Amino acid sequence: MFNLTLWRPAMIAVATVTALAAGGGAAYAAAIPSTAPVSTAPGAVIYATGVHAGAVQSIRSSSPDGALSLKTTDAYAADQTSTNWSGYLTPADAGAYQATSTTFTVPTSISCTHTDTGSSFWAGLDGASANDNTVEQDGVEVDCTDGSPALYAWVETFPAPEEEIVNNSGVPAPVDPGDVLVTSVTEDSPSQYTFNMDDETQDWTVDAPMTMPKGYSGEGQTSEVITEATTECTSSSESSCSVMPITDFGKVAYTSASYNGGTDYTSSNTTPIELEQDGTLTDSVGALGAGGAFTVTYVKAVPNEIGRTDLATAEAGIRAAGLVAKAAGASAVGNKGSVTAESPAAGKIVASGTTVTLTYTLPKVAVPSEIGRTDLATAEAGIRAAGLVPRAVGASAVGNRGKVTAESPAAGTKVAKGSTVTLTYTVAK
Repeated sequence: MFNLTLWRPAMIAVATVTALAAGGGAAYAAAIPSTAPVSTAPGAVIYATGVHAGAVQSIRSSSPDGALSLKTTDAYAADQTSTNWSGYLTPADAGAYQATSTTFTVPTSISCTHTDTGSSFWAGLDGASANDNTVEQDGVEVDCTDGSPALYAWVETFPAPEEEIVNNSGVPAPVDPGDVLVTSVTEDSPSQYTFNMDDETQDWTVDAPMTMPKGYSGEGQTSEVITEATTECTSSSESSCSVMPITDFGKVAYTSASYNGGTDYTSSNTTPIELEQDGTLTDSVGALGAGGAFTVTYVKAVPNEIGRTDLATAEAGIRAAGLVAKAAGASAVGNKGSVTAESPAAGKIVASGTTVTLTYTLPKVAVPSEIGRTDLATAEAGIRAAGLVPRAVGASAVGNRGKVTAESPAAGTKVAKGSTVTLTYTVAK
């Protein structure tokens, strides 16, 4: 199994971008500097094409200060993982790919049970091979920083950082769970790309030609549709950058994926990647369907709660993993037993929100033999001493005129602690 390290540092500073008047695509393209300017504060604005009244018409940096060089490794195998990418990408072939497009639905089951997580859903070109040092991409970011998700749309010409899509007043384009996004990246030339994004639910569109950073040109080596764990940088030093834990997004459905204007993703022209963090698989990529459709599902390993005597603690451990706990078996009142089974089994990779059944079992003991005991009270005490509950039936034991003639369950039978044992007392005739 190969590991890919595929970086899209989404939180670093952007080069200077000059504010332009909103207008048509041709005017916009002519006004963009031929080389990327050299510095700016986050929030600088460039304008993209508004397709209809009220359309989103600009893009701005959403990143703190910093800079970073792309890190990639070359890996194309039948089974591969990455520390930050999952989805599908094409085999590397320089110059073969000029466009990528996808349609996806922003997940509705985003969970911010953990803070400081980040994930993105995007279409792009390049960035997946060792000799490829650019990525051209656009999509939606979902971050958790304060217990609730923050969503925004962005474009990026890496190694320049991502830039958030905003309107003429600087208000971010609205993106909510359940929105349907149609997004594409198209190469106009190796130094310029057009980014198109259409939120069909919120009814906004952006169509933005953008120039690559100075000294960089796209290679057209790969096409990819990706779910990504965001890379965060706290300064301009590469050593300050790290891949964030991916946000628990539940499931994202990509209902189409294609390259070069209509070649659908298939199992014969793409390779699947799954994301693995801290040695644990964190999502599962579904098989490709018609039109290049596929899903990516956030997954968790079922925690091991076997042997736990306190059922409430075991249930809390399951819930902490983003799963649903269900108790089965004996009563856990008094913590007399322990969790003896989990379904799905401990360690199994399952989707977030999966129900895990915990079977609580009381320890088994052998039923003591009280047959022949004339003093019923003594026989009952013997049953209780074994952790069982006695129940007397039959004749009266007053005066000890009879004896215990039967037990149910029978003496020697292994039963759970707390089980009832019926003692039959018989008076001799």
